[in-house]
Amino acid sequence: MKKNKIFLIIAVLGLAISACEYDFIAPEEVPEIPIDEDVSFSEEIQPIFTARCVDCHKSGGQAPDLTQNNAYQSINRIKYIDLDNPESSMIYSYVLPGASTHGHRQYTATQAQYILVWIQQGAQNN
Repeated sequence: MKKNKIFLIIAVLGLAISACEYDFIAPEEVPEIPIDEDVSFSEEIQPIFTARCVDCHKSGGQAPDLTQNNAYQSINRIKYIDLDNPESSMIYSYVLPGASTHGHRQYTATQAQYILVWIQQGAQNN
């Protein structure tokens, strides 16, 4: 009887220890995008909006309209883009990874970096 209790305790401890598992998730490496490297709205920024935002931000949906034909005109306002302080631009800061304001859809760190550099370069429709 005593052997059964010891065996049972060892078995339970073994299961408890083996059940603990931690999957390490490496942080995303954010590319260093030089400020002098042109970031294109049509080639880098619009695809981010298309992939991450247009489910809700479309014509007749939540403002701003980030569909391909309307995105630049919709965000080219001081409300969304602050050229004097790019980090405070709503189109950048509102959807940053870890932002509590827009938790259901956020940029990846790489996408956020591209958007920030694009704004720093003057937020051109290129």
